[in-house]
Amino acid sequence: MLEQRNLLVAMRDGVCLAADLVLPPGGAPAPVLLNFGPYHKDGRGGRLSVRSVHRHFVGLGYACVSADLRGLGNSDGVSPGAFAPGEAQDGHDLVEWIATQSWCDGNVGMWGVSYPGVTALSTAATNPPHLKAIVTIHASADLYRGVAGLGGTCSGFWMRADWGPRMAAYNLMPPLWQDAQGRWARVWAQHLEGNQPWLDAFCAHPGFDPFWQSRVADLTRIRCATFAIGGWRDLYADCTPLDFAAISAPKKLLMGPWKHEFPDTGKEAPAAGLWDMQRWFERWLRAVPNGIDCEPPVSIYIQGRAGAWRAQAQWTPLPQQTLELWLTSDGGLADHSAQASSDYRYDPTVGMCSLVWDPWTTALDPALPRDQAGDDARSLCFTGVPLEAPMELIGVPQLLLEVCSSALPLNLVAKLCAVTANGASTLISTGWADLSAHAVPGQRVQIELPLRATAYRLESGERLRVAISCADFPRVWPTPKAASLRVFHGLSQISLPLCLASDGGTAPPLWGPLQAAVLGSENDLGGGQTWGISRNLMDDSVRLDASRSERVRVDAQTELVIDHAYHAGVAPQHPELAHMGSTTSVHIVGATGTTELVSRTVSTAHGTQVDVDIRVDGQPYWQRKWKLDGPAS
Repeated sequence: MLEQRNLLVAMRDGVCLAADLVLPPGGAPAPVLLNFGPYHKDGRGGRLSVRSVHRHFVGLGYACVSADLRGLGNSDGVSPGAFAPGEAQDGHDLVEWIATQSWCDGNVGMWGVSYPGVTALSTAATNPPHLKAIVTIHASADLYRGVAGLGGTCSGFWMRADWGPRMAAYNLMPPLWQDAQGRWARVWAQHLEGNQPWLDAFCAHPGFDPFWQSRVADLTRIRCATFAIGGWRDLYADCTPLDFAAISAPKKLLMGPWKHEFPDTGKEAPAAGLWDMQRWFERWLRAVPNGIDCEPPVSIYIQGRAGAWRAQAQWTPLPQQTLELWLTSDGGLADHSAQASSDYRYDPTVGMCSLVWDPWTTALDPALPRDQAGDDARSLCFTGVPLEAPMELIGVPQLLLEVCSSALPLNLVAKLCAVTANGASTLISTGWADLSAHAVPGQRVQIELPLRATAYRLESGERLRVAISCADFPRVWPTPKAASLRVFHGLSQISLPLCLASDGGTAPPLWGPLQAAVLGSENDLGGGQTWGISRNLMDDSVRLDASRSERVRVDAQTELVIDHAYHAGVAPQHPELAHMGSTTSVHIVGATGTTELVSRTVSTAHGTQVDVDIRVDGQPYWQRKWKLDGPAS
């Protein structure tokens, strides 16, 4: 295995992106796999799972390339912001550059988990002639829909306390491949001078404006074979199957009960994702007739107490029918409507019980309680009678509500749950809406609220529950005013996508071997994670405190340590005082010295402040502060 570090690839505007190349033995031209992302090819993003996957494919005779986005890592230029439209153009140029190299046989594939999966989708939508196949894992073509603006609401901790602040630190880190000629120092100076915190865009563009519209990849343009892998408990649980449905090229979908992790390492119902990824590239980059394109294209895990895998011909199987249930004034679900109403008072602390589904908490044991009862008790709930027979839902539940709010802005949050005989409530799906986009205070309005796509089987004796509230904290930033919501029952109903083939007769997928051990890395020096939720009994306020640490071996002489701690809190009587914050510490110890970077963020309804301090060998080196608009401004 031959590795070439930090090749410089000129884009059409002359900016050079940095890429690492790994070649198989023998020297003959080979198909090439590209991973293109923001997480530093020389750091955590490249030295852990990406390197492990590439080492696996090099052993199969592929060449592999890892590249840094423009303005990040070792690449020249300034970052144009998260998910910038130009990333697709750069991806296109990278693919076509690879195709011209002597070590490439003209067949290029892209793959990636999370952000590199997003760049694979956006690049594929530009149709590079030599891009033959992609594999996307936990990714989306529409980041606003997936995470930044759930149902039009203002983003919460994922953008303002977790991923967003972490990227503020990552994007100002020095290049980790430090050449003797000193290019790395010039590149770092470019980044320090021009890179703005990505948080800036999240604060400045809370709605689906041209900024976000320009970042949606047109999936109907994709012509290369596309394999989409997603998780029901991930950020993009909704986007992955809907993206899959929009693609007309040869395609495959795998959806399991996972968070932001590789299928082979899933804590529950792991699947042979690496095996299928290998077969996909073998079929479309090498024309190996392995039959993967003749199998049912959709493999989904049906969640529930008796979870099971299902192989089927399309995302929403046939035959299928819609079950409509009306929300009744006595807190039930009925097959007919009645003219009545129910009142609910906004509680901004609702949402903490669903955080077990957050993708960052990948260390959580799936056997831990996922009971929604705490949030249900603070919501307006409508619960059906015990089911006489199992019920299987596959698709997108739709909620129609007629409501009137006393004040705006106000969010509308709906959760669909399965309730067991002992009262335990398990989350099936969630939907969000910004009432300000549809109503004025005191006006009755009808809201169509799609919930996230799901696949779930309820057993006999379980009951369906629809829980309505005005908060999903800290996932969504709380609206600042006290308010009440009236729900009118004459039109309010939920439409459920029933799968009639629920007798278990459909064959499960044909799995290859799990290869979790292949995904391990000798560069992973360990880490840890904490996750705590508390409620103050004096004022009933809630607080999330979480942390994650990682240690990565960059090379024989360099070690990278990243510690990220974040918190979020809100009190029922004072949603306007909600707050979130984080501290990200980056410690780099190398042959040439020590670099320490600390990024601190504080977000309130009035704005977000970002402070970054960098010290080299213990001495002050660089400092900057940013004040950004607030989520409620």
